[in-house]
Amino acid sequence: MPFRALHVPGDPLIMPNPWDVGSAVLLQNMGAKALASTSAGAAFARGKPDGALSLDEMLGAATEIDAATRVPVSADLENGDADTPDGVAAAMCRAVEAGLAGASLEDLGKDGVIYPTALAIERVEAAVAATRDSGLVLTARSEGLLTGTLTRDAVCARISAFAKAGADVVFAPGLTSLEDVTAVVQAAGDTPVSVLIGARSPDLTIANLANAGVARVSVGSGMARAAYGAAMAMMRGVQAAGQITYPDSTASFADIEALLK
Repeated sequence: MPFRALHVPGDPLIMPNPWDVGSAVLLQNMGAKALASTSAGAAFARGKPDGALSLDEMLGAATEIDAATRVPVSADLENGDADTPDGVAAAMCRAVEAGLAGASLEDLGKDGVIYPTALAIERVEAAVAATRDSGLVLTARSEGLLTGTLTRDAVCARISAFAKAGADVVFAPGLTSLEDVTAVVQAAGDTPVSVLIGARSPDLTIANLANAGVARVSVGSGMARAAYGAAMAMMRGVQAAGQITYPDSTASFADIEALLK
């Protein structure tokens, strides 16, 4: 089924975010119907902090996953490694040329500053023009809630504008309540909404998000951070107590290898 068709409001696509090829194959074989790279997770896997990857590296992370799996793969391209609409268009053309099923574009610069509204919309319009008729599913992201720099109303206004500009999916990371989710879904109109479930959003269950009309659910860097967190806890145990304690979630060799065949 085409990637775009998997986005059904009220029956959300569960799209996990692997951070390398191994985690991608494992998640696919556990039943994931689509995958999205995580720029933060990919950066961690390369020994770098979030935001430090170049466009080549972000595309490389996604295309490595795409080559190793059989499901649609969407690339986390952050801001497209470009501030200008022309730069965004060039990045999206590269995603199309790479054969990826989708790509996401943020309204947050590498300097951590949200783009002015007019520029943010122009960037989405450029991405839409660059991917038109290509089949690539463009996800336009508004990062204002995640960074704490925009109000919900301001983020909803951007989501509405991105939808009207032609984005295939809209996404506002940082939603923590069903009220916020409902506001974003209403702002998006007929455009599918993606929601990121975080550790601090217990009300955002799959069932609740489905009832709110959400079309896609992801975890961003959550799985990568959980894996790294387990490794950090084990190392701290050695340093503090001279012993290693394995997390309850530690998988056996047999369980992992069975999912990688």
